Amino acid sequence: MRIRTLAAACAAATVTCVTLACKDVPFLPKWDADWYVPLTSQGVVLLGPFAATVPPGTSANVSFTPLQQSLDGTIGSVLREELSNASIIVQLTKTVPISGADTLFLASGPAAVPSDTIPVSFAASDVSKTDTVALSGSGLAMIRNQAQSSGSIYVLLSGRVSYAGPGNLNITSSDSIGVKLALLATIAVSR
Repeated sequence: MRIRTLAAACAAATVTCVTLACKDVPFLPKWDADWYVPLTSQGVVLLGPFAATVPPGTSANVSFTPLQQSLDGTIGSVLREELSNASIIVQLTKTVPISGADTLFLASGPAAVPSDTIPVSFAASDVSKTDTVALSGSGLAMIRNQAQSSGSIYVLLSGRVSYAGPGNLNITSSDSIGVKLALLATIAVSR
């Protein structure tokens, strides 16, 4: 009986030593986590690009000035981690029956060359529309670099909207295209 106890103790000690010597224990789970990060957003006012009365067949250029999103604090610490992928979630809402083809630009500075351009389109019948678009490798790298330096990213929406009719459309100061942006980043939690 004593020999069995001694053999069992030796086997247990060997398994413990081998397990502790491993840098990457193969049987522990590995997982990623998705982080939802709201980004600075701004609506697009339609009175100005459009006159107060818009006849059918009219188009106008719309945009908002580049918005700065700081990547410090908790957001920065999350984005400094290993990003396996990330997507931008663009949610548009509108109060008038216009259609549009816009582009969302992401850059490291207000005048920097965009690292990602994301097409956004909507039909006149859409009251709201949500698109989720994966970022490119250069977009991921830019976001991670800016987070590591406690910098910022800049977001700009620019494009063209059109009114097809029927009849004239009256635009008021409260008519706008609401824009809500978020980043959905997949972070390696355990590797």
